[in-house]
Amino acid sequence: MAKTKKADLWRLVTDYFDVYLKDVRRMSKGTIETYRYGLYSFVSYMSKHRNVEASLLSLDHFTRDNVKEFIAHLHLVDELADSTCNLRLSILKSFLRYCADEYVPLYATYQSIRTMPKAREEQKPVEYLSEKALKVLLLAPDPNTRLGRRDCMIMIFMYDTGCRVQELVDVQFGSLHLEASPCYVVLTGKGNKTRLIPLMEKTVAHLNAYIHMFHPTKDPKRPLFYARKRNGPSKLSTDAIAVLLKKHGEEASKTCIEVLSGIHPHLMRSTRAMHLYLNGMPLENVAKFLGHADSSSISHYATANLAMITAAVEKANPNVVGTSKDWEDPQILKRLMGL
Repeated sequence: MAKTKKADLWRLVTDYFDVYLKDVRRMSKGTIETYRYGLYSFVSYMSKHRNVEASLLSLDHFTRDNVKEFIAHLHLVDELADSTCNLRLSILKSFLRYCADEYVPLYATYQSIRTMPKAREEQKPVEYLSEKALKVLLLAPDPNTRLGRRDCMIMIFMYDTGCRVQELVDVQFGSLHLEASPCYVVLTGKGNKTRLIPLMEKTVAHLNAYIHMFHPTKDPKRPLFYARKRNGPSKLSTDAIAVLLKKHGEEASKTCIEVLSGIHPHLMRSTRAMHLYLNGMPLENVAKFLGHADSSSISHYATANLAMITAAVEKANPNVVGTSKDWEDPQILKRLMGL
């Protein structure tokens, strides 16, 4: 392969993040930062362990051997999870594919990395709250305080819509359409893609009470969920949402052992998805509800849990075991005991 100018690498890196991922792929800021960190972790590895400073790094260093050793280092030395290592590998593949599209001579480099296999990930059961645990969690905030009512509404909204935490903090009062039939909210997800989510009747009732207290002016541009600051209502951060969920989760766990430890924003989303799936919604529709392009990214929800297995076995089990009264018959007891 012909040598590539070292300056080309950093121009391609800049275009990859600022043009391709942002404008062409329309990825969210958070996703772009994840990709940026993944690519720069390879740059850091080459500097620390291969003595190739960033200023001297070129596309000629993106060899199959270097990438294999980089992934092995992440797994064996940094002890990162298989899923994290696979993500870093996918990021490198994505970047090199972009480079190959820009410069055809780089296609051989991309091909050598593209065929590298991912590590087999352990399929872990989906974490979600039982209906009982969810009810206890929603009762944790103090309804006699302003913040308690706000926090309760946040958790109800997160569960009912299955929204991502970033979608939650971005939603504005004007995103609600409570006069429509059915009522719905417009969520803006990854890549600025919008989707309409129906709101259940009980959620609408809670929202109307919340609006009366928190949105008397009904300003469409005001964040639906906010904190009061000197310069007026301010949008909550994703960290603030994580903190309040953890706080109320710890309180709820004191009265219900089914409340999982370390309640976090994504748990509310996975709980909603799992409840929909367990109640008969096809996986494809669950994916659309969550804002996924297809169901492949949530195929792990289809893994049968203990309750599903038990119900299926009971339904299929033939009535051959008999009842406890059979054991009271002396003749049956003799046969069973070999007498």
